[in-house]
This record gives sequence, structure tokens and C-alpha cells, in this order.
Amino acid sequence: MKRLSICSALLLFGAYATTPALADRDRGCSIRDVAGNWVFATSIGEQMLAILPPGKNLTAIGTMNISRDGSLEGTFDLTVEETAFNPGIPYWGSISVNKDCTGSIEFTTPISSRTDSIVIVNRREMIGMSQDPLNVWTYQVRRISGLFRFGRDDD
Repeated sequence: MKRLSICSALLLFGAYATTPALADRDRGCSIRDVAGNWVFATSIGEQMLAILPPGKNLTAIGTMNISRDGSLEGTFDLTVEETAFNPGIPYWGSISVNKDCTGSIEFTTPISSRTDSIVIVNRREMIGMSQDPLNVWTYQVRRISGLFRFGRDDD
């Protein structure tokens, strides 16, 4: 009987401790949810940039550092099919986040500017895609450090 009481108390405490986290999820997403350091990797995408050979596929991997004010910056490595590998390309821009956990990233590199659509999957993951029909790709973004509500980084 004593064991049952202890188990019941632990279950009630666990339910109470997770209630604020569940209630907080109901408030939606904000810039605060994405502030921190992230890494990303694109799928293989098609591009039609004037400075690269047309129709060549590309892929990229890099870092994204998002500030609480919504500004962002980072670097990425870019490979263009049968053409080039370009490491350490800088970029800068801003992110907007809607309450429904969708949003956009606008950024500029030394060779182009663009806007991407994003979806915040959870505190540790976002997915995105280019809004430019001439440059088609998707990518996954994973948090490596930053703000975690309630001192947790799990969902």
C-alpha cells in the first residue's frame, strides 16, 4: 500500500510539473522560441543564379545564429554540381515568426538575396524551403544551443 501511495504521489507531481509546459505550447510560437544557434543542411536543389552555370544542382550546409531581435547571421559551405565547392560564405538577414509556428527568413549573401518559408517543428527543429521558383530546395535546421524554456531541450 505504501508503494502505491508513493507511485501515485510521483505521478501527480509529474503531471503537475508538465502542466506549464503544455500550457505554454498553446500560446503559439515567437522569435524567442528560435533565438539561439542552429545548423542546417539543404536537400539537393536546382538553381538558376546568373553567376553560376544554369541548371546545375547545389547543396549547402552551415550555421545560423538568431538573435532575440529577429536578426540572423551565419556562414555556409556550398557545392555546385560539377562546378565548385565554396566554403565559408557569409550571410545576414532577419527571421519573422507567426503565432501558428510558420514564418519566413529573408537573407542576403555576397551573391544573392532571397526569402524562404519556414515551419517551426519544435524548440529544436525547423524546416524551410525557398520561395524563389528559379531556385528550388528544402532544408532542415537543428538547434545546437540557445534558449530552452523551462531549462529543457526536449519535447
